[in-house]
Amino acid sequence: MDGTGVRGIRVMAGMTQASFAEALAVSQSCISDVENGRRTVSRDLRIKIAQVFGTGDDVLAAIQRAKESTKLAL
Repeated sequence: MDGTGVRGIRVMAGMTQASFAEALAVSQSCISDVENGRRTVSRDLRIKIAQVFGTGDDVLAAIQRAKESTKLAL
């Protein structure tokens, strides 16, 4: 998972960076840095996202397909 995947999960959840960060017990700047590629997605953050948002391989695969599509802007 990369920053675009994190952003996709956040957008699918209909959340702002601040509310997403609060749900994950991290700072908003952490989410911003991850989404903008200034920080990698840590193992702990991936686990938190999976626990809180129930993101399995199917969701991550859908986000990857959306990233590759020229019709969607993620």
